[in-house]
Amino acid sequence: MWHATSQNKKSIKDYEEEILNRIDDIDDEEKIKPTKQDVLAMIIAGFQVIFPIVLIGAGSLFLLTLFFTKIFLR
Repeated sequence: MWHATSQNKKSIKDYEEEILNRIDDIDDEEKIKPTKQDVLAMIIAGFQVIFPIVLIGAGSLFLLTLFFTKIFLR
């Protein structure tokens, strides 16, 4: 067991500080600016997720309305 722990001489806080410094360096170096094409792709992807859910909801409401009108409005 001492073989596995002897190599890890840094504390968790040291690792955390090192990782946070790396993240800050990456953020400072590279600012991500979405282009118009990226925005359009995100809008299309959103519609691909939302549109089938809306269609299923509208279809189920239509079928439910049709079912109850056939039963109660005879």
